[in-house]
Amino acid sequence: MDTAHTNYRLIRDAYRSLNKKKFNEAILILEKVLSSGFGNSYVLLLLSVAYLFTDQFGKLARFITKMKEMDPSYLPLIQLEAFLKLKSAATREDALKIYIELAARYPSDAHIHRGRRLISETADFADFQKNALLYDFISVSRPPRSLKKKAHRTVFTGTLGRRGIRILKERAGLPRPLVLGAVVMAVALTVGAGAWFLSGTELMRSIVTGGGKRPADADTVEMVTVSGTEYDLSRSVKKESVPVYYQSARDMTLDFNRARKLIKDGRYNEALYILNGLSASNINFVVKEKVEFLVTFVINQEDRDFEEVPCRTVNDNKFRYRGYAVRWRGRVEGVKERDGSQVAAVEVRTASGEPAGTADIFYKRPDPALAVDSRVVMEAVIMDFIGIEKRPYLVVKNVKLLP
Repeated sequence: MDTAHTNYRLIRDAYRSLNKKKFNEAILILEKVLSSGFGNSYVLLLLSVAYLFTDQFGKLARFITKMKEMDPSYLPLIQLEAFLKLKSAATREDALKIYIELAARYPSDAHIHRGRRLISETADFADFQKNALLYDFISVSRPPRSLKKKAHRTVFTGTLGRRGIRILKERAGLPRPLVLGAVVMAVALTVGAGAWFLSGTELMRSIVTGGGKRPADADTVEMVTVSGTEYDLSRSVKKESVPVYYQSARDMTLDFNRARKLIKDGRYNEALYILNGLSASNINFVVKEKVEFLVTFVINQEDRDFEEVPCRTVNDNKFRYRGYAVRWRGRVEGVKERDGSQVAAVEVRTASGEPAGTADIFYKRPDPALAVDSRVVMEAVIMDFIGIEKRPYLVVKNVKLLP
């Protein structure tokens, strides 16, 4: 069992690693501390800072939630949240409003006043927002010596995993009611993480219907939102590193909300075009999870309109067309049966009969009439692009053999 002295030494090592910008090393050390059963707001703060510098935004958001549960008045946490909101603010005025409100609540905090001054004095907010340095806005002090005395009395989880929080150990002398309380909090936070993923913080109440096929469970789409609480919604990467690049969180949010509306209107292919672009862009991990949720939601819809999107158009921008419902015609080049299903290689043809590309077509139920050189018209959903050639892989919904 780790002693309080050992944990304190590890925390000091992690603090030094952060100062040396060895963020992955700091994460490993701090996760070791947590796995021993010890953790408090300071430890979670160091870990959150390390996650921020390594673009692990999903974990960052979850651990900020933990800090708020443990001590919502913890000043470094308030500074960190303000900095993250600054990074995702749409305008200088939005960011300045955050710091003006905090300055009124914490009039003696130097970092909050510095943040307000820096924002108000900037002439180019976009450049300032991009290059704002964390340590100008948040105080990360040395590990307090009081940690040595408190370590043996504190219980916390190890790292967050898919199953949420696990209480790894009970420290000696800890009263059982506190242990039970920690377990109850763990369950509540696990449930809360799921609710956060679906709902965000701002629920859009209005649903505008259009001329398409409105999904029966449209309320699910209504709950998936993004806002400034997602912190740095877009990552700072080189434009050439991603197919789609968002200059600002506002542009990204507009596209995300437009895709949601298209889904609610039943215009699934149009929504997917936007969502797939978001997925391939410089958005952060937290937003990307929500985008993937919506893509999967659309793919699972049974009532789809199949469109005659040219195969060449799909192949030119493959990343845009995952989940698309298409109507293609072509000639079967090969057929294989496997485990009660069927896969056919189809040479897709244009409306004038010219070859436009090859696709792999999956049939859940084998069609005995399907054979090499069969001519078909198929309605199918593009699931992926596979193999060295990245050929479209589709699941057939309807198929018609032509004479």
